[in-house]
Amino acid sequence: MNKELHFFRGAINALTWLIVGMTLMARAYCSSLGITSGPQFIGWDAVAVVLGGLAAIHLVMWFDPSFKEQ
Repeated sequence: MNKELHFFRGAINALTWLIVGMTLMARAYCSSLGITSGPQFIGWDAVAVVLGGLAAIHLVMWFDPSFKEQ
């Protein structure tokens, strides 16, 4: 595998897990403090949108031939 591509995929994976962790921790924070509305509220819909977007990025990386091993 190309070194640049390997680095890129590793960086995307690391950032994905960072964003997933931050999103879930923000949801847990809202839940534990009892925040149910307002500008600081992170609902399950926001969690689903974030996780869906990250899953879409990984699907593109999985199916796009430019990300395949040569």
